[in-house]
Amino acid sequence: MKWILRLIGLILFLAISTYLGADLMLKPLNDDARAKAPGAFAELSDGKIHYRMEGPEDGPLVVLVHGFSTPNFIYEQNVEAMNAAGLRTLRFDHFGRGWSDRPSGKYNVDFYDRSLIELLDHLDVDEPFGLVGLSMGGPIVAEFTARHPERVNKLVLFVPAGLDLAGADSGAARLVQMPIIGDFVWRMIGKGVLLGDPQYDETARAPEDRLRGDVTEQFQYRGYLQALLSSLRHMPMAGREETFERVAATGIPVLAIYGAKDETVLISSAARLQTLIPDADVRVLEEGEHGLNYQHHTTVNPWLVEFFLGSGDS
Repeated sequence: MKWILRLIGLILFLAISTYLGADLMLKPLNDDARAKAPGAFAELSDGKIHYRMEGPEDGPLVVLVHGFSTPNFIYEQNVEAMNAAGLRTLRFDHFGRGWSDRPSGKYNVDFYDRSLIELLDHLDVDEPFGLVGLSMGGPIVAEFTARHPERVNKLVLFVPAGLDLAGADSGAARLVQMPIIGDFVWRMIGKGVLLGDPQYDETARAPEDRLRGDVTEQFQYRGYLQALLSSLRHMPMAGREETFERVAATGIPVLAIYGAKDETVLISSAARLQTLIPDADVRVLEEGEHGLNYQHHTTVNPWLVEFFLGSGDS
C-alpha cells in the first residue's frame, strides 16, 4: 500500500513541477519586451494596454476589437483600406494578448467592458464612433453597444461568437472548466490546440491574404495561456441572445458578416442573429472561413468603408 501512495505522490510532484516549470521558462512581459511593439501604451486600472491609433486625425473614428487569441494585427489589411479611405482607426490588444499586460483575475464581460471604456477615456474619445468586433470581439462590442449606446453610431460584427459555436458543449470544453485539473490540462495542451487551428495554416493562401504578424510571439511571455483560460471560463461565447436583443433595441445600424465555411462560428448563427436583430444587414461569404476579415479583405473592405462613411443605414 505504501508504494502505491509513494507512486501517487511522485506523479503529483512531477505534474506540479512540470506545470510550474512551464511558466518559469517563459519570458516576463516587461518594458524591454514592449519596446518592440508598434503604437503606444495606456496605463489602465488593470495594467498597461497596447493600442494603435492610425489614419487621418479628422477622420471618423472606428474602434476595432479582436477575438479570443490573435492580437490586433489581425486587422492589418482592414485598417490599411479604412485609413486610405479617410477613416481613423483605433485597435488594441486585449489584456492577456499581444503586448498588453496579463493581469490575473476573471476575464469576464465586465472586465472587457471596463478595459474598452478606460482606453477610450484615456484617449479622450467623447464623440460617437464606429465599432467592429471579430469572433469573441463580437459579443464584447455587442455588450458595449447595449450598455453604452450613446457612444456608438454604427456596429460591425465579423463572424461573431455568442450564438452557435463549434464545440461549446464538448467534453474538452467541460474539462478545462474544472478547477486544478482543467488548469493543468490547458497548460499542457493549450498551445498545441491553438496552433493546430486550421485558420493558421496559410500555406495555400496568397501572401497578401495572410496574417500580418507572428501569432506565436505572444506564447513566449508569461500569462498568455492563463488569460485565455480565464476567458474560456468567464466570458460566455454562446447563449448571448439577450445581448443581441438589447443591441436591436438601441436602433444602432448593424452589419454582420459570416463565412459559410467557418468551422468555429457556425453558419447557423447568421439566421439566428437576423431574428434577434431584424434590421441588421447580415451577409454571408460562401467561401469565407473564420479569418474572413483578412483572408477576403478585398471583398469586405469596401463593405466596411461604405458602411462607416455612408450617411445612413448601409
